[in-house]
Amino acid sequence: MTMPPSPSSSSSPSSSSSAPPLLEIDRLRVDFPTETGVVRAVRDVSLTVRRGERVGLVGESGSGKTQTGRSVLGLLRPPARVSAARLTFDGQDLLGLSEREHRRLRGRRMAMILQDPRYSLNPVMRVGAQVVEAIRAAEPELSRRAARARAREALAAVRLHDVDRVLEAWPHELSGGMGQRVMIAMMIALGPDLLIADEPTSALDVTVRLQVLAILDELVRARTMGLLLISHDLPLVAGFCDRVAVLYAGRVMETVAAADLAKARHPYTRGLMAALPSVDGPRGDLPVLDRDPAWLSEGGGP
Repeated sequence: MTMPPSPSSSSSPSSSSSAPPLLEIDRLRVDFPTETGVVRAVRDVSLTVRRGERVGLVGESGSGKTQTGRSVLGLLRPPARVSAARLTFDGQDLLGLSEREHRRLRGRRMAMILQDPRYSLNPVMRVGAQVVEAIRAAEPELSRRAARARAREALAAVRLHDVDRVLEAWPHELSGGMGQRVMIAMMIALGPDLLIADEPTSALDVTVRLQVLAILDELVRARTMGLLLISHDLPLVAGFCDRVAVLYAGRVMETVAAADLAKARHPYTRGLMAALPSVDGPRGDLPVLDRDPAWLSEGGGP
């Protein structure tokens, strides 16, 4: 596949590694009680994200990536049980926050781009009304006119042309790329410090995917945001992120520099890399992962 542009040196790990973590997760657990027992969706996940840093969170479907992101924003509801030795944002304990306190952080300081705009945007509301609603939910003191002006600025920031037409459009009138840009605009309108992007390019073709990644890259650099990019696309995170945490069955198997992902040591990561089809490689059956039960008791560092 076509590789995304590499991050600029201004926001490389070397420039942000000395800063304290913006997001710090230590032994995060997410459990779902069921009639047949407890489902452990996330098992002792530990990772950090600093300002101006892009951290990729990769793994198979069901490995706990999305649940980790939702835990950070306090979006999981009972019967889900969330616990951690430490879960902090900019030094603030997230586990001790009330729902009201979480709402003050969401949108203003932390935001999450959901996977597919076809299902994330309300089909019976015009785009502009949805963006304005999101802005006013976080800043109720804003007038509708001021919120609409903020919406226009956000849509322009994600390189949408003819902003007024987009504001008046219905979601079904947008292409996949336009819908994803609207979702990004909605989340960055209030200038969050941390952006969690959950498969933001999975529904897009290669060309539009690169355009969306370029927008995220520009936003991280210009606003010194921390970015947690959730994906199953290993080549994408290898070319775009600074560090990568690899999840298996809710556990971090290892955390490596993105540039060194192809040299990863853990057999699970190597198995994922080996299973990637190659246009230039030999034709034949792709390797199948031989999962070791011992991996469930392992864990990588932050």
